[in-house]
Amino acid sequence: MRIHDIQDADGRIQAFEVPTFFLDHRGVRQIVRAIPGATLLAYRPHKERLCEFEVGGVPFQVHEPWGESDRYWVGPVEAGWTPQLRVIRETFARARPFLWFVRF
Repeated sequence: MRIHDIQDADGRIQAFEVPTFFLDHRGVRQIVRAIPGATLLAYRPHKERLCEFEVGGVPFQVHEPWGESDRYWVGPVEAGWTPQLRVIRETFARARPFLWFVRF
């Protein structure tokens, strides 16, 4: 999957965006469930803040700006770099979505 990194002033990835074209809300939930060590906290398919989850005790979210965007934003609830983002990004990068079906 194509990933658009969002970096801080030091060049570290603090969040990333993924395209919505072949990835629907159910596909996002499947990817989050596939993240090693992740716990899905909330899934709201019809809200701007699509889902919330934790990895290593750090809360993250998948957000669809304006509720109808061409990208999902994935990152920590508290802005800034966190080492847990690496495994989250790797899982999204391995995913091969097509609507509600996701292959790894």
